[in-house]
Amino acid sequence: MTEAPRDVARAGEIDVRRGRRSRFDPLSSRSFLLWYGALGPPLLWGAHLALGDLIYELGCSSGMRDHAILSLSLRTWGLIQTGVLLGLIVLAGLGAYRAWREVRAMEDGTALKRAQALALAGMASATGYSLILLFAFVPQLVFFHSVCGTSL
Repeated sequence: MTEAPRDVARAGEIDVRRGRRSRFDPLSSRSFLLWYGALGPPLLWGAHLALGDLIYELGCSSGMRDHAILSLSLRTWGLIQTGVLLGLIVLAGLGAYRAWREVRAMEDGTALKRAQALALAGMASATGYSLILLFAFVPQLVFFHSVCGTSL
């Protein structure tokens, strides 16, 4: 096995040159896994709402004859964007779960309590928003909504 480069700090170790923890250390206040786990799902859900509206606004405009974008139907684009964003939300939850597994066996400390709380918040956030996006598949797969009809 090869050793890890000296420039890369391992999880839980402080980068001596900078005097702070690395971005991927769950005990760091800048931990990517924890912040993406907690804030990624609501932001990705918001992107899902905006992109979904954009797809149907563009595809149903009067200048579009086939109600297709780049030769793909609007339903296909809706399924693609829902699937991709759902995958990103699941990755956020898995990252939060990985961080939680790393810190759950550690002892007392303020950084530890913050990391545990953020990891749990990330897992809960990813679970909730994953369920919301899974529900978004229902009208697209069952096809009970009209693609370019009015709401009234």
